[in-house]
Amino acid sequence: MYPPAPGMPSPPPPPPMDLPAHLRAVKMARAAALASFLGLVIAWVGPFLVVVALGIGLHVRGLHIGNGALTTGGLTDILTVIVLGAALAFVSVLLYIVAFYQLRKLGPGFGGPMALTIIGVLGLLLVVLGLALLLVDFFNAIAACNGTVTSNCFDIYTTVGPVYAVFFGFILAFIGWIGLLIGIFRIGSRYGSTLTKVGAILMIIPVIGIIAPILVLVGIQGIVHTLRTRSGAPA
Repeated sequence: MYPPAPGMPSPPPPPPMDLPAHLRAVKMARAAALASFLGLVIAWVGPFLVVVALGIGLHVRGLHIGNGALTTGGLTDILTVIVLGAALAFVSVLLYIVAFYQLRKLGPGFGGPMALTIIGVLGLLLVVLGLALLLVDFFNAIAACNGTVTSNCFDIYTTVGPVYAVFFGFILAFIGWIGLLIGIFRIGSRYGSTLTKVGAILMIIPVIGIIAPILVLVGIQGIVHTLRTRSGAPA
């Protein structure tokens, strides 16, 4: 930037950074990262702990745990743990949307990720609705067929709508997933957190999905600590 010409007034200084507002927004992102991490841990590790606690037989290559049979109650417990983890992950997405909204008011770069993540939430709801309708059709068919589903008592065309809902819902959810990753990466870029940016990139790879939220959480916690120190806010 060139200095002002002689006799010309100097440009006004940039407005001071609203540290409390930035701190509130980043704290919301930290809550989202924590919910995401807990949701993944519960959904991934929880079913294994249920299997161990109930003594259900699990034999995978050289791993042999328990000798009991998988009962309806055990299956219900496993599904309950998975649903709980998925619910926490869904809550984390909603918290990220709030964080993106707050960050959007503090500077550019978060309007797009917020909009895409909202689209993703709508896609997830569409998937849940489609799956619920498919389950209703399935159980209705079982009742109508006296326990044995055949083509004579089950109309396959009733599932077309729910299948389309699930299909398009997954597409919208994928778009939202991309928006979420972009938003998290931009949090790291705005506040200079390499860990947050690396975590956002690693979230693309499902195999190491449990590591990525840890990096994001640690990175955002570092941002919170830095902003707290600069603003003089209590811990």
